[in-house]
Amino acid sequence: MSNQHGADSAAPHSIEAEQSVLGALLRFNDGFDQVGDLEAKHFYREDHRTIYAEIVRMIGRGEPADVITVYTALVGHGSAIDADILPYLHRLTETTPSAATIGRYANIVVDRALRRATMYVADTINGLAMNPKGKTADEVLDTMQSLVTSLAERRVRNEPKMLRDVLAGFIDGISRRAEGTDNAIPTGIPGIDRLLTGGGFRPGQLIIVAGRPSMGKSALTTDIGLNMAADHSVLEFSMEMESQEIAGRALANRGRVDLGKVMGQIPHDDDVAWAGVSTGCIKIDALRFGLDETAAISLLELRMKAKAWKRKHGLHVIIVDYLGLMSGGEGEKRHEQIGFYSRGLKALAKELGVAVIALAQLNRKVEERPDRRPVLSDLRDSGEIEQDADIVMLVHRPEMYDPENPELRGFAEILLRKQRGGGLGDIPLMFNGPTCSFSDWSGRAPAAPSGKGRSSSRFDG
Repeated sequence: MSNQHGADSAAPHSIEAEQSVLGALLRFNDGFDQVGDLEAKHFYREDHRTIYAEIVRMIGRGEPADVITVYTALVGHGSAIDADILPYLHRLTETTPSAATIGRYANIVVDRALRRATMYVADTINGLAMNPKGKTADEVLDTMQSLVTSLAERRVRNEPKMLRDVLAGFIDGISRRAEGTDNAIPTGIPGIDRLLTGGGFRPGQLIIVAGRPSMGKSALTTDIGLNMAADHSVLEFSMEMESQEIAGRALANRGRVDLGKVMGQIPHDDDVAWAGVSTGCIKIDALRFGLDETAAISLLELRMKAKAWKRKHGLHVIIVDYLGLMSGGEGEKRHEQIGFYSRGLKALAKELGVAVIALAQLNRKVEERPDRRPVLSDLRDSGEIEQDADIVMLVHRPEMYDPENPELRGFAEILLRKQRGGGLGDIPLMFNGPTCSFSDWSGRAPAAPSGKGRSSSRFDG
């Protein structure tokens, strides 16, 4: 039969290996478990792709795939193949050296297909560089990186494993956690770390911190980020606050000096405040905390900046403040765009092996309840946020609704409402507004306004 492939004949291929795979399978269907990750698209010749796809279909249905049955099926399907297909199928079975080495033939076919794909990617990259077709340089670079990454992942296979083999790795993790060498990153707030599995956030996790405006979610995540930056590399994308404001908050936080003084004018004779500024500067100088204040950043730009930061400085934690201010999401409706951002951030967490902390808003339904305490369904714009997240923490400060109540002054709750494979519960904290910092609440927590008790800890399966 003629070569029906339209590509350049100089492209890497091995017709002999393709014929040997097909011939071996036609003679010995049980050899299918030796072909590995071979797919119809890996064959160079179009007729070989058609024949292989039919063999796979028949074997998958438990039907015998031999010369006659495959020929009959191809004719019955009206496949676009030459009329002399039957003699060709016979020749394949007669000229195949041995069905015992089908795995080696399959590897050759896949190898040649990968080399052709490499050529295609190289040509595509060259074409994009010469003619970007309206894409910006950043978009072109991201497309190139994605093409190369996808090419490298083509040979990565996730084979089934025996449970006993998986358990061995799990036991190693138990030992590391017992010895304190696990890779979870503590938040630096003991009350939160006690409830988080492993005592902190883990690489690959998407953590959502949500709350109504002015509840302190930005202060909480920045406080956590500063704590983590003592031993890890943290990068915050702030779309709401300017870098100078964040620097002021960080200085107040680390120096334990009133934010109002830091952002205003400190009297020359205020030795305590100036000492706090000096202490804060020294502490911040030792932190690995990066800051990007690009307004309405797109997921594409965020990904590229995070990758570049990781190459230069290492990267363990990304903070996004906040989801609702990002731009460039797919879909016409807002909830579709928010879902696009949350999926993209979860994928980025896994791709870079970092923890991503993303802030989100809660809708106004919170304020319609007697106790004003938020629930998961209050996540604004998209239920996909809850689906994509590994951890969801809701920030609640009752004093915002009852500012004259002295019992509520400084009291904050972190409502852990989702944690894959971990416990759920409420974490009472003390919020120090002047220093934008959180710490464990001491003593009995104030009663909920409704008079009802707080939800008990439970497990999120």
